[in-house]
Formats: sequence, C-alpha cells, structure tokens
Amino acid sequence: MQGFTTEHRQAAAASRAVQAEQRVNLIRIVAIVVFYVVHFVYLINPSVGQDAAVPATHTGETSIIDRLEVTIAILCLGWLMQAFAIHLTIAKPHVPAWLPLWVTVGDLVWLTLLLCLTTGPAGPMVIGYFLIIMLSGARFDLQLVRYTTVLAMIGYLVLLGVTRWPRGLFKEIGLQSVPPYHEIMILVAMILSGVIVGQIVRQSYLLVEVESRADQEGVS
Repeated sequence: MQGFTTEHRQAAAASRAVQAEQRVNLIRIVAIVVFYVVHFVYLINPSVGQDAAVPATHTGETSIIDRLEVTIAILCLGWLMQAFAIHLTIAKPHVPAWLPLWVTVGDLVWLTLLLCLTTGPAGPMVIGYFLIIMLSGARFDLQLVRYTTVLAMIGYLVLLGVTRWPRGLFKEIGLQSVPPYHEIMILVAMILSGVIVGQIVRQSYLLVEVESRADQEGVS
C-alpha cells in the first residue's frame, strides 16, 4: 500500500479544514434563516407562543415593539452578512488559523444580543449556545471546543446579568428571569456538552493516528 507524503497529508488536512468550515457556515446560514422565520411566524400569529416566555413589551407600547423588531431584523441581517463574508474568506485553498475562533466569538455575540432583545434566558433560543458548541466540534479542534464552551458560558452569564440588572432599552423590554437552579442547570449542561463534543474530537484524533501508522507501515 502506497503511503502519503508529508505534503500530501498537509494538503489533505487543509482541504478537510476548508470543507469543515464550509459545512459549518452553511449550517449557520440555514439556522439564522430558520430561526428568524419561526420568529416571524410568531409575530403574525402570537398564539404559537402563548405558553412561552415573552418580553413584557409585547403587551406594552407599540412603539417599543416596533423598535425591537427593527433591531432584531438588523441583527439577523448583520449575522447573515458575517456568514456571507466568511463564505468569501474560506473560498481559498487554506482557512486562516484565526478564523474559526473569531467566527465563533461573533456567533456568540450575535446570539447573546438577540436573546437580550427577545425572550432572554427564559426563552427557547437559549439552545443556540448548545448548537454553537456542537458546531465547534465540526472543525475537529479540541482547543476550539474548549474556548467555545467557556465563551458560551460567559455569553449566558452576560444574558443573565442583563436580565437581572437591566439598563436603558433592556429595562424597557422587561425580560423574564429564571430561577437560580435553572441557571445552574444550563451552565452545567454547557460544560457537559463541551466535554462530550471534546471526547468525540479526541476519538477522531485517535482514528487519524491509527490511519497514519497504517500508512507508515504500508510504506515500509
């Protein structure tokens, strides 16, 4: 069996990195569009969210609601623009080493801002933090998974802080808080999600090592 040279392995690794980032970016675009469509359906048919946590302003002044919806639409559009910019960046032979981490930071910032302007920690969109942690595993970078898990927890803590000590527009929104045990369970679940995704990445490392040894034995 003919083994791969170091150059071949590096080229294959670069190609896999580009493909992984492309898949992640496609999932990102689909997720943003789908979640905004669900939000839009809620706007035209509020009955679908009667049992869900909603900002107090949804029963308050129309002007505040209008401002919020415009802001949310702008944030979603900005997030999509980031995704399209990423698509142009990864349409190259190599993915910049800084790209995955900074894109992940951007995703968490956009998500946290949207949560602060919609349902807050009591709404279903909190699952977005877990989706971002799972997406980090698609790059097969253990360090990125760790950073993403920590940053997702920080983003959630910022959301809790905005909810508990609101200022300015956030005070007008009146986000619904959640019990402390709820907050702790979410944070613990984030840690466990990071650990699970990290273990999957570790197993991928072992598979690559086994394949590399098989190639070396084939050459010899």
